[in-house]
Amino acid sequence: MRQNWAEWATLAVSVVAVIGVIGGLTLDGIFTDAGPPEPVVELQVDAAYQTETGWIVPGTVSNDGGEAAEAIVLRATASVAGNEEENEITLDYLPPGTDVDVSFGFSAEPDGEVTVQTIGFRLP
Repeated sequence: MRQNWAEWATLAVSVVAVIGVIGGLTLDGIFTDAGPPEPVVELQVDAAYQTETGWIVPGTVSNDGGEAAEAIVLRATASVAGNEEENEITLDYLPPGTDVDVSFGFSAEPDGEVTVQTIGFRLP
């Protein structure tokens, strides 16, 4: 049985697509810097709001590194009514190049700057 031109064209397109995918993945593996995880926190203090139980300060955590991190512990510190308050959150998993929205809670509106420190994380 002879193959017609449509079958040959389909074969050619498939071969080119497979070679393109393999080549793209190879180049990505060669030229991508797979450095360690780098959690970065950006607080949106202007978007903070009052709730019945206290004051919520939203933020975004991004992983600017080349590897994933898990069990990321972040600690936010702020002065509230003259006393220093701390709030910790734990993120289960943060792949490279992604971000997640978080919120830190305080008993009342912070008097000044809210600072966030990365306490630690595990490599998966």
